[in-house]
Amino acid sequence: MKPYTYLIRHRPSGKVYYGFRCANRVDPVDDLWKHYFTSSPGVQKLIEETGADSFDTEIRQVFETKEQAIAWETRVLTRCKVLHDDRWINQNVAGYIVPTDESRKKISDYHKDKPKSDEHKQNLSKSQKGKAKKSTVYKSKEYRDRMSVLKSGANNGMYGKGCTPERAAKIGAANKGKLPSNKGVPMSEEQKAKIRATKAANPTKRSAEAIAKTVAKQTGLKRTKLYCAHCDRHIATGWFHRHGANCASIRL
Repeated sequence: MKPYTYLIRHRPSGKVYYGFRCANRVDPVDDLWKHYFTSSPGVQKLIEETGADSFDTEIRQVFETKEQAIAWETRVLTRCKVLHDDRWINQNVAGYIVPTDESRKKISDYHKDKPKSDEHKQNLSKSQKGKAKKSTVYKSKEYRDRMSVLKSGANNGMYGKGCTPERAAKIGAANKGKLPSNKGVPMSEEQKAKIRATKAANPTKRSAEAIAKTVAKQTGLKRTKLYCAHCDRHIATGWFHRHGANCASIRL
């Protein structure tokens, strides 16, 4: 058994593939492209389309052990940055595969609506311990401005979706009973000064044009309402937080 690395070129497309082979019982010259045609699905597809004769093959190096061949293959593929170059047929380096949109969707669909086990939850909790929360990591103004542009309009995941009554109810139920992180914590003078400076730089008074746009956008739309069983009324979503357990009818 002589482990070896090899390079094959697909002449019609110019694509190349680099790999290693160790499960052979003959010399590499008598093995490659005679008994072994790689395990790559991409190469197999090209063979079906244009035939095995449309490839040029080359044995690059012969090694003493399988581990040496694997290490050398990983080194070459990493150096050539094959995962970021469409010319290469290779789809992974040392087991790392670049996920496509299709593969991400398959993974998402597989895990969708599946409850996490207690063990899974504990593992997630352990993996997050000691990590800073995203909200606590400082972001420069340049970074925030850039992300605002990148995530605005159609680039935003919630663009055009709005918030349905069901989603609003779920968010309300999830946050019910939770105290805001800043409740009972007085603002420092520095925070107050920042708020005053922001308001001074951005006056709250809106222009007549902005008001007209809002009116035109809201005209004819019906406000989403939720039903309060305590006072037997339908309440606008924005005011519904005053109802439920906090409904004034309960205190009467």
